[in-house]
Amino acid sequence: MTTGRTILINNAEYDCSSAVNYHYGQFPPPKIDLTAVFDPLTRALEQLTRYDERLQNLVNAELLLAPLRQRDAVVSSRMEGTISTLEEVLRLEASENANRTEGTARNDTIEVALYARSLRQAERQMADGYPLSEALLRNAHGTLLSHGRGAEKQPGSYKSRQNYIGDRRQRRVEFIPISAENLPQGMVQLFDFIRNDQRHPLLKAAIAHAEFEALHPFEDGNGRMGRMMIPLMLWSWNTLNAPYFFVSDYFERNKDEYIERLRRVSSHGEWTDWSLFFLDALASQAAANIDVVSRIQAHYEFTKERFRQTLRSHHYSAAVDYMFANPVFWNNHFVQNADAPDSTLRNFTLRLVEADLLDPVIPPSGRAPGLYAFSSLLAILKDTG
Repeated sequence: MTTGRTILINNAEYDCSSAVNYHYGQFPPPKIDLTAVFDPLTRALEQLTRYDERLQNLVNAELLLAPLRQRDAVVSSRMEGTISTLEEVLRLEASENANRTEGTARNDTIEVALYARSLRQAERQMADGYPLSEALLRNAHGTLLSHGRGAEKQPGSYKSRQNYIGDRRQRRVEFIPISAENLPQGMVQLFDFIRNDQRHPLLKAAIAHAEFEALHPFEDGNGRMGRMMIPLMLWSWNTLNAPYFFVSDYFERNKDEYIERLRRVSSHGEWTDWSLFFLDALASQAAANIDVVSRIQAHYEFTKERFRQTLRSHHYSAAVDYMFANPVFWNNHFVQNADAPDSTLRNFTLRLVEADLLDPVIPPSGRAPGLYAFSSLLAILKDTG
């Protein structure tokens, strides 16, 4: 309910004097200044192509890049005020993998882990042949908000009432998304654009991302879902051969500009300026991703040699592969799931700890397994961005 320059939200009065309204009737934008975007588009495409080629040269991209999905979950969630560390998320996932109860997990950590899970779910469904669609998006959202605080905010369903974007502490509304009544048609238009528009894929991604954020179709989780869609769109259009492209770092570093550029799409129709910002984000993040992938691959080769020398077993590579995919793990899960005989794997962790290649987080006690961290890989992941 609106009263003059204020609005009542959950019985609290918010200042909406500077709020921007959704751009009704202005999507899709009739044109983008192609002269202005030509050079940034070329740079972004060149960097993305280099990054994609780098991934194709990896022996096992999913194995080496799996922890980057969790790291992107940490960064993307942090933009929404959900704060957790990469170690907390990996520890929670390690406990789930080993069927252990992680009683100390905070709500924030659960929400970040659910982001990584929902992205992985969407990737698998698309790999199985399902198109990027409203149904796939709602399924991913249902997973994202399946536990914790989000479970009460209509997981998997579009909003049923007007929502707002702003500063809760200062009780200020900065953007008023499309109304719940107009949302269904807005989503139809968005996915028609994603499927059928003939513009360059990188421009399409820029426009579609801005539109999704302006629609704000869910009661909660919209920022995370919008950023999740970027690699899925690029993958679905064959711009990337795999969906392992994470851009949240750039948006977080430039959060104020990111938000203001999105607002000015609706307030001033600045689709070209937004596209320039988005293309710069893709180019910058692709270059950063090339660097981190190179560092991870170099560390993988280095680790294989160190493990070979330390373990003196032809099963050393099974330990390497497992620990790159699971940098925090319980030893019983390692023994049961690494590709080597149980009797061989049981002694590996002790020998790796003795060689300072693995750190005990919770030492084993009697028959209780230990929790371990592959800290050298975690250090590379934390230095990413």
